[in-house]
This record gives sequence, C-alpha cells and structure tokens, in this order.
Amino acid sequence: MTESAGTSAHRETHPKTDPATRPASQPETRPETRRERLRRELTADILRIARRQLAEAGHGAVTWRAIARELGMNPASLYTYFDSLDDLFTGLILESYQRLAAAVDGAFQASEPTTHDERVERLMACAHAFRQWAVDHPAEFNLIFTDQIPGYAAPPAGPTYDAEMAVLDPLVKAAAALQGTTADPRAVSASAESDVDAVLGAWATMHGLVSLEVNHHLPDGDAAQRFDRIIRATVSALGG
Repeated sequence: MTESAGTSAHRETHPKTDPATRPASQPETRPETRRERLRRELTADILRIARRQLAEAGHGAVTWRAIARELGMNPASLYTYFDSLDDLFTGLILESYQRLAAAVDGAFQASEPTTHDERVERLMACAHAFRQWAVDHPAEFNLIFTDQIPGYAAPPAGPTYDAEMAVLDPLVKAAAALQGTTADPRAVSASAESDVDAVLGAWATMHGLVSLEVNHHLPDGDAAQRFDRIIRATVSALGG
C-alpha cells in the first residue's frame, strides 16, 4: 500500500528529533528513604542534646553515656552516627559556626547602602550581630573560638574552615566597602601588608571585646554601649 501525498507531507514537516539536540533532562531527585530520614533525625537529636549539655555544664558534660541515656540507646550504638567524640565535637563546632554566620549575614543582607554613612552602619550592624550571638550563646562561642577541649583538633582544611570563613565573609565584605580592598577573607593574606594589619586589628578588637564580655572580664557598665563606642573608633581607622 502506497502512502498518500498528505501523509508524506505530514511526515516531512515533523522530522525525528536528533537526540543530541534535545534539551538535557533534569536529574530526578530521589525521595528520602525512611532509613535515611530516621538517620538524619537521630543525628540532629544527638547534636541537639550535646549542644544543651555543653550550654548547661561545659564540654566535660558532653559524653556518649549521657546522650545515650537521654535517647534510650546503648552508648555503643552512637558510633553508627559519629565515629568518635571528637567527630561529634566537630559537628557541634560546624553547626555553631553556621548559626553565627547566619546571624552576621542576616545583618549584612538587611541593607543595601549607597552612602558612606550607610556603609558604616552596615558594618556596625554586622559587628553587633556577632556580639549578640556570642552573648546569647556563650558556650558555643567559646567552643568555636578557644582550644578548650583537651586533645581535640579540628580536621585540617575540613568543613569547619569553610564554616569559619562564612562568619568572616560578611564582615570582610562590609569592611571592604569602606576600604576598597578585597572582599574575600581567604585572600586577605595576599593583600597589601597595611591592609592586612588593618583587617587583623579590627578583627582582634571586635573578637577580643566579645570574648572578654562573654567570659565576664569586662569592667562594670553597659557592655553594648562600650562595644559600640570602641568598634566605631575602629571602623573610623578603617576608613569609616
């Protein structure tokens, strides 16, 4: 049987698509399995309990036995979720950095300054967000910024490094808007020595004041007002 002219014409106007020219399909997102969900939830529970123990009684109170007792589990079973207690502390440090970074970045993203004075205020807002998070979470602040756990060392160039850079990123960007210098905290060491000194000096002042306050080493008085006065003077030296 021969094809009609109409059918032949119809086929000519709908040529077969070359597979090479088809748009790439998006990879399908595999749904989370029940086992994966339970593992994720239990990992979060372990970190939540450890964080509370840290806040209530310090790092010495964070133990497998205490966590397992609260979860109704055998302590040995917790090694399914964390390789060691050091691994658990790394998880706590990572989460603490992420929480602090979110607070500082939130202050940075809250405004889009167009004037010099507005850029000064954005940097001040970032500094105050850093201080307020530390005051509200002193145990976590000390966990990430002091070597208070005997024998512990964070994995070199591990996830905690990038998490720390995420804390510094909005601070450095806000300062760079005043200085006209690099906005990448990882590249500060490659900047001019005078710029490095200025950035390190500002960081040491801010971090030092917060650390003194968190650990109750400041003289009596309004700590927030003192912080504002000193940081404004520091920002002025940066070009503010």
